Amino acid sequence: MYVGINCLEVLLISCYELGHQPFSLASPLRFLRDGGINASGIDLAVENINDYEEHIKSARLVLVSVRMHNALRLGVAASKRIRALNPQTHICFYGDYAGLNSDYLCKEQYADSTISGEFETTIVELARAVIDDSFQSNGPPLGVSTLHSMAKPVLQRTSFLVPARADLPAFDSYARFRDDKGQLHLAGSTETTRGCKYVCRHCPVTSVYHGKFFVVPEDIVIADIRNQVAQGVRHISFSDPDFLNGPGHARRVVTAMHSEFPEITFDFTARIPHLLKYRHLLSEMKSTGCAFVISAMETLNDDVLEVLDKGHTKADIIQVLGIMKKAQIPWRPSLLPFTPWATLDDYLDLLDFVRNHDLVQNIDPVQFSLRLLIPPGSALLEQNANAEWLGDLDAANFSYTWSHPDIRMEQLWSQINRAVRKSPNEDIDHSKMFSVIEGLAYAMVSKTPPFTSIVSQKRPIPAGLTESWFC
Repeated sequence: MYVGINCLEVLLISCYELGHQPFSLASPLRFLRDGGINASGIDLAVENINDYEEHIKSARLVLVSVRMHNALRLGVAASKRIRALNPQTHICFYGDYAGLNSDYLCKEQYADSTISGEFETTIVELARAVIDDSFQSNGPPLGVSTLHSMAKPVLQRTSFLVPARADLPAFDSYARFRDDKGQLHLAGSTETTRGCKYVCRHCPVTSVYHGKFFVVPEDIVIADIRNQVAQGVRHISFSDPDFLNGPGHARRVVTAMHSEFPEITFDFTARIPHLLKYRHLLSEMKSTGCAFVISAMETLNDDVLEVLDKGHTKADIIQVLGIMKKAQIPWRPSLLPFTPWATLDDYLDLLDFVRNHDLVQNIDPVQFSLRLLIPPGSALLEQNANAEWLGDLDAANFSYTWSHPDIRMEQLWSQINRAVRKSPNEDIDHSKMFSVIEGLAYAMVSKTPPFTSIVSQKRPIPAGLTESWFC
């Protein structure tokens, strides 16, 4: 730990950050410490909260990072424990899902305040107010929401600092990068941009950033990578919602990284329209160490893609397959097969597409079970508020309920969801689970799969991470 227990003022807690050492701890830790505030962090993804009881009891302010839905669920459980140990401490949830669920979190007293958007500077202001006893619930610092004062997301440009990672759990506690030979390497992550300039209707980033994004300066990004490499990291995941929001910036970052660390590989996420538009950059990305690319393919149904405002079609997906193959970069699509507009035929079409295009090993089985989440404030509510399939807000589960018009889709989701969660995480050959999924889907329409049950492996398993929840 960076500071002794007796002088600890602020404790930051991360609950889950996609198998990576949490940027959401490292960045505000640096801001707090540079502001003269004694702060430390723990990551409940790899550490036990019971080991930090004394830290919780001594903290004036506990900040809980909830950048995604799963993290928020775990954060609420952590809050209950924090309240039991230190009823007087101020608890603030921060991150995209904190802002979207602020009303519930504050009403149920899981949080005294929330922050969303560009959180670092606001966290420092909140910490100062709490520490000097000037915090007022009805007049909190700008950007802080409470039960009595609702603030908008912080969308002002931040003067970024190099994240403070040295005192966080070691990188060998987290997901590894698995290369195309099956060898495992320590993996790190960083951000080159924040937010996103696109507004996909189902994406929580849209509900917070509304099409804005901010660039992290190249020198800050490279310094963060340098610090991680010094701790043994050999692969970097660029965790931007879309790495190619600023293609020139992305290009400069990977060029600088490759120049200083030619042995380091990387991956990034980019939307399908960007892979089409910037295809000319892919050969350069490959030569500078790109090991794989993630894209939110979601579905093959053009009507559903339009509802989600994804900006691509099935024809674009097929075109990207060819582009990525030519660039010799493994493409790892993420999926959203269960939505109110999808059909059983859509699901079978998706499975057929994955099998016929040799993508079985590129897609983690859990992707075939993913179901649409509609958090409070979702852009989807603008056009679907009165839809027959839409239920009430289930505030405790941070999403509106919905039921598919075809009960068979609900049954199929339940069966596949149960099957993939029983599958061992360490099994990187997805063939058997894919065949189980195919069997369940075809049984739902009372058909026999028209092919051999097990998919033959045509090539080495593509590079990826050992954490399957990458999107």
